Amino acid sequence: MTRQFLPFVFSSLWVLFAASQDLAQDPTQLPAPRIITCGWNAPTASQFARDIDQMPGDLPLTGCVMTLHADSGNPNPLATAHSRDDWSRLNVQRSIDAVTAATKQQMADNYLLLKANPGDIDWLDDDGWQIISEHYRIAARLARQAGLKGLLFDAEPYTKPFRQFHYTRQPGARKHGFDEYQSAARRRGRQVMQAIADEFPDAELYSYFLLSYLIDDHPHRGPSPVGRSDANWCLAAHSYGLLPAFVDGWLDVIPRTMTIIDGCENAYWFETESQFADCAEGVRSRGRQLIATENQPKYDRQIRVAFPIYLDAIHPTLAGTYTLQPDRRDRLELLRRNLSAALQHSDSLVWLYGEHGRWWPPATDQALWHGKDTFPHWEEQLPGISQVIRDVVAATRSPQPDAVTTTDNSASPKPTSLKPSAADPTPASVSAEDDQLHATELDVQPVWESWRDNDSGAVVLQDGQVTITGSLDGAGLAMLPVEPNTRYMIQVQVVQQGRGLTCLSLRWRTSDGKWASTKHYDVVAYPPDGDPTQPRTITAVVLSPPTPHQMVAICSASQQLSDDDAALFGNLMIGQVEE
Repeated sequence: MTRQFLPFVFSSLWVLFAASQDLAQDPTQLPAPRIITCGWNAPTASQFARDIDQMPGDLPLTGCVMTLHADSGNPNPLATAHSRDDWSRLNVQRSIDAVTAATKQQMADNYLLLKANPGDIDWLDDDGWQIISEHYRIAARLARQAGLKGLLFDAEPYTKPFRQFHYTRQPGARKHGFDEYQSAARRRGRQVMQAIADEFPDAELYSYFLLSYLIDDHPHRGPSPVGRSDANWCLAAHSYGLLPAFVDGWLDVIPRTMTIIDGCENAYWFETESQFADCAEGVRSRGRQLIATENQPKYDRQIRVAFPIYLDAIHPTLAGTYTLQPDRRDRLELLRRNLSAALQHSDSLVWLYGEHGRWWPPATDQALWHGKDTFPHWEEQLPGISQVIRDVVAATRSPQPDAVTTTDNSASPKPTSLKPSAADPTPASVSAEDDQLHATELDVQPVWESWRDNDSGAVVLQDGQVTITGSLDGAGLAMLPVEPNTRYMIQVQVVQQGRGLTCLSLRWRTSDGKWASTKHYDVVAYPPDGDPTQPRTITAVVLSPPTPHQMVAICSASQQLSDDDAALFGNLMIGQVEE
């Protein structure tokens, strides 16, 4: 490869600010709140039938997600919907009969949990997908027979090394292009939706996340394809790049009586009300852009927005490094703020997800796996949580203009405050729209080193250029001296051929060369919209930590499947932002 990079002009770089819209709604027009419980303490169908007379007590819970324990065979069959397992002799009738007979007036919003695992069937496998479609048909039939609202679809891959919605993880990806897989995913979406509709035409298909995972860039999952001419480049490398086509297939054949709910799982980490508002607006307006034009009216009509509360992250210690705003002491006020915003900006749908606590009575002999019901009640884990939930629901139902708490007492640093992260504890890259930043170029000579995951492919460093070929994950690392608590702008140019995702990551090392635990100061930036085979300039803006650290600019390429896939990085520059 030869150097064919475009001219670099540092003083005229644009960094766009994401303008958030206030989507506050009139509380008098909101539907009644619907709050369901889910997580590690999700009851089995048998436990639900046994304990429903004790639920929800004085809590304003309206339903739950439940698992299905088979009396023979695979004890948790619905956890492997995307498999070749034979469900024709599934013995679950005793559980379904018990749930059918249970009185559910107070908790009527109940769903069977269906997981897209193990995900080892290729999208091009007609016979395999006939089996998967039959799994959806059986699950929908059971949910209808039990008198439930519908299914809770979990698209997350839990069975390594399989990733059902990731193109480059498919067995045939080396032989078949992304377009072919995209078409297949839409076809499979039609198959499974038709199977659901045949059995349960007025079902609700709830999901922990759908297109909410693709409306913004994400430091781990990949760049958002929304509004980009290179959308397929983004989707081919995104962890859930085949999910929009799958949902499009749903919409191709969905009956008007059915509803799809995007659970916006990324809201686990939201720190301001505006993030809830922006995400809801994004799902409704940006998410629809990922759907075929002919299906957008259905998307508008039949997609609903829900938000989660990750209770372990509200607790001061249960989530460890994933604790939300760990410096805050008023944990119940944090819950109050997020629950209020979640109800206000969703379609009044909230799911309370918990791992180290429970809402239901101990499962005892009804537990699906050993030790499932060993955790304390959430009222013990977070004393006062029940009253906060009651208060927020009461305020949401009341026509008071101040029903939503909007105060943000965050004590966490915001190095990427130009656009705070709306995804997880690791901030994504800054993107830009209307303001201009100027940076003064620094005369710094980086020290380079190479890195490869599992020795795949090749990484070659030469004269400040990084060439990566045939690598599942490879990078050139540039060490740069910086001052503490200073804002920098970093640019690098990249050109590539074939498959693969390229990006620029900024991380930090301590004086002894060890990686620093500075997640709030890390940044990931992707190439801007454009032809990947032409030079593109990646720009990132970052604030250095308040104590001395060395910046590490990581020029990486991943998901290259053969030696014909290559990426070239060059012209790395760093400048100090003029405040």
